[in-house]
Amino acid sequence: MKFKLTLLAAALAVAACAPKSSPTTKLAGQFTEDAPSFVGLTIKGVLDTTLLVTDNRFEAEVPTDVTTMATLVAGTTSVTFVADGSTITIDPAAGTAVSSNKKGVQARYMAYNDYMEKFMADYRAKMAELGEDEEAAEKYYEEVIEKYNDYQKETAKANLDNIIGLMAISQMMSDDADEMLSLLNSLSPELKESPLATSLIANYETKAKTGEGQPFVDFTVVQDPEKPETSTVKFSDYIGKGKYVLVDFWASWCGPCREEMPNLKNVYETYAGDKFDMLSIAVADELNDTKEAAKELGISWNQIVNAQQIPLRIYGIDAIPHIILFGPDGTILKRDLRGEAIGEAVKEALGL
Repeated sequence: MKFKLTLLAAALAVAACAPKSSPTTKLAGQFTEDAPSFVGLTIKGVLDTTLLVTDNRFEAEVPTDVTTMATLVAGTTSVTFVADGSTITIDPAAGTAVSSNKKGVQARYMAYNDYMEKFMADYRAKMAELGEDEEAAEKYYEEVIEKYNDYQKETAKANLDNIIGLMAISQMMSDDADEMLSLLNSLSPELKESPLATSLIANYETKAKTGEGQPFVDFTVVQDPEKPETSTVKFSDYIGKGKYVLVDFWASWCGPCREEMPNLKNVYETYAGDKFDMLSIAVADELNDTKEAAKELGISWNQIVNAQQIPLRIYGIDAIPHIILFGPDGTILKRDLRGEAIGEAVKEALGL
């Protein structure tokens, strides 16, 4: 199950009375035993160096940059932190980097990490407790993910000028492209130019263009590279031809995709006819694996194989299965359908 709790906004908010950040950040650390001769230090896009360890201690003064992460590597352990202009005490053994500024970016980064670790631990424990009770697990997921997204959103809004804001946005599980683009476009210019931000912006711009109510976007797939003349198909060969079409983007190696197949098979057998059809599109998969899995799973409806990344990029799909219902004229009616919602959406569209 993919990830689609009390907010710590007060702890994460930028305090109006916080002192102005220094242009440099002081680092100091100490080993209690088995100290290496040196440690590695990188600040992405800023520096990549080593620090000598003398009498089990090391120290340095580095440029302040709150728009990226810094990493200190000691042997097989590493500690990440934000060079926020404070004095940061690093304990390689404990994996901590404690800032002298309790309201600074590094302190907020540690609070954010603590939240994420606790959230994941609590989530796994609860899901294990619920066991095979799928209905209860789904209900719990819906409840907890809403709180999770609220936390990430408030954290992002409080940190639009530093890396925490971008991290929080990247962790949100939201299909609201307009909301996500609004957050991303509110980031500081430096953050917006980062590879992660530009990638997210491109992805959500794509989702906005292929959201519900938008017309379908065509693409072409060569299903068998050895026979391009006879195996080339277009998405428009199946979409916009006067029928409602349910499209399942899947792969043979995808467990949740396989779990959804009985649901899809039931929908096809119930509604297929003059007004409704289905199409499975295999993405990011080996051709032979797709064919074997399709036969094993009983896919008897239309298929496009060997699509690889093409439709994923065009429709902004970042997780599969991804199921979309298209109208007779190719308009996107519903996106990201799962479980019982699939049949309900088809039934409603057909007016049954």
